[in-house]
Amino acid sequence: MGGNNSSHIETNLEWEDLTWKDPDGGVVHLHGVLPTVVYPNTLRPRFKWSGLGLMVSEEEIELWEHEENLEKKSPGINFTGAMSQGGDFSRLLGGLSLLENIQTCKFPDPEPRRLFKYAERGEKPIFFIEPSLSDDDWCNWLELHAHELTRPLKLLSNMWSGRKFKKNLSKMMKIAKVKSGESPEFAVASAISAAWWLGLENAISSELKAKRDSRYASRIRGALAEMRNSGINEPSLLLVTSLAQRVSLFNALENKPLVEMPLCTQTVSELMEEE
Repeated sequence: MGGNNSSHIETNLEWEDLTWKDPDGGVVHLHGVLPTVVYPNTLRPRFKWSGLGLMVSEEEIELWEHEENLEKKSPGINFTGAMSQGGDFSRLLGGLSLLENIQTCKFPDPEPRRLFKYAERGEKPIFFIEPSLSDDDWCNWLELHAHELTRPLKLLSNMWSGRKFKKNLSKMMKIAKVKSGESPEFAVASAISAAWWLGLENAISSELKAKRDSRYASRIRGALAEMRNSGINEPSLLLVTSLAQRVSLFNALENKPLVEMPLCTQTVSELMEEE
């Protein structure tokens, strides 16, 4: 972790990327981003990396393209649609939209989309860490997730979701960090985003979260393994993840789960041959 690689660290909203070294070779830079928020140059990665890891499935790219087309035809339509759905995501957007000195509520999600395009232009391998909907094990996890969210007591607790969001926001504001040289609103945005993330996480069991994070970690390690197998010595994976999610992923990597090869936009060997 940029300066402190202690195992099983607590949730933090530090701006410095976390770094995890794979015992088999290679390094993962866990780059924290904020949903719908545009980063200035000072918050963007400034180091060389061999491949890009995205915490989405391959299906997300089509959604990004759809959102881009909608924005071109009618600017702001994605924001309006998301706000109309209610729930914690609309609370997230509502809070971010009040910030005046930074760019927020942008669709598709600006930083993952920007880095995806950058990696494509540079012909770098892009790995989708979330499994595809065609993956049976992942579909089983999604079904269990949906079942937990629709239990009667869980549905009843949604009546107080606004109160829970405010409580989580108050907690996150206490640990949010101001980025030197940047608007203090980035600290507020990180707290709002973390409050939203906590709401999602608290809605499911620890067992289900552990199973998900272990699968993610296996596929992250698999991205490094694929690059090593292609002949890249000490590969560096830039993993784009929610700022609040970094710690759970770091801790899952520390457990060193078995390697699973994730889907890549094209094989690394093909990319190497084109160079």
